[in-house]
Amino acid sequence: MRYGPVLLLGSLVTAQEGDPDCFGYGSLTFESCCLPQPRFECFEGTFTAERCCGLPEKPLGVPEVITRLREELFTNQDVYSILGTVCGQYQPQLRYPDSHLTPALMKSVLSFVPEPRMWLEVGSFIGSSAITAATTLKSLRLSTGVVCVDPFTGMVDMWADRKAFREAFGLTQRRHVADGPLLMDEFGHSRIYEMFLANVRYSGHEDYILPLRVSSITGLRLLRTLFEQGRIDHPPEIIYLDSAHEAGETLLEVTEAWRLLAVPGVLFGDDWSWPGVQSDVLRFAQDLQQRHLTDEELHRFDWPTSSAIQPVPGLAVVDQDDGAWMLFKES
Repeated sequence: MRYGPVLLLGSLVTAQEGDPDCFGYGSLTFESCCLPQPRFECFEGTFTAERCCGLPEKPLGVPEVITRLREELFTNQDVYSILGTVCGQYQPQLRYPDSHLTPALMKSVLSFVPEPRMWLEVGSFIGSSAITAATTLKSLRLSTGVVCVDPFTGMVDMWADRKAFREAFGLTQRRHVADGPLLMDEFGHSRIYEMFLANVRYSGHEDYILPLRVSSITGLRLLRTLFEQGRIDHPPEIIYLDSAHEAGETLLEVTEAWRLLAVPGVLFGDDWSWPGVQSDVLRFAQDLQQRHLTDEELHRFDWPTSSAIQPVPGLAVVDQDDGAWMLFKES
């Protein structure tokens, strides 16, 4: 029997690497591995025998859907490789963490689809929510690729307000630095996409995250085409919609996303407080004529300080701060 050191909250103790308890046979339980000196992992929903007993875990590797999309769309070109060139000297910058996606919200969504193969994000900006998604999926030991559809060109107000933004913050003389939410350089080009790449690489998640630099509708229809042609095995089981916020445009995106979504699957988004989002999602949910979610299903979507409501059968909503919404596809 070989022995190895196990660190338990600052204490170095000796573990038996060949102990059957460490491999799921015999008497392995949460208590036997985590008491009386529990490890941090035992309280994060990522408990495994290997982690609790100090043994190395098998690397997750690149999710299969990421490999397939790289082959089909980029012919194995690495989109992150620009960062190593003279044209790609961009440093990570997360000054605009405008994302409401949290590990807790992700886990409530994953309770409906526990092992998705593709997590599709529509609207990614500089990568905050994508990084949260990849970090959480890895911590849960899920081999789920995060595909990010975004033209990376900014929203209406970013363009309309840029001049006033520069004047207000005294940036009118800065000619060689990408500034403002658009990250516009001295040549008039927005560098949101390059900043997304830099942030993802800095976070260590380029193996899990693949950006598709296209509009929301193009991206949704492209993925559906690839699935129908058999070039990817599965459509996304989870779609996180954080793109258009205008009435009519949101309805078009929700409709295309629902057509693409796998069964079972979850379509969800935030910014429920935006009138365009709220009116279009309500209209779409009413037309679906879904069954009522049970109380147990509905309250999986609760936030710590606000309970989920069901304004339309099948639609879960948390109407707090900017709010969030969710639809579960069963057939």
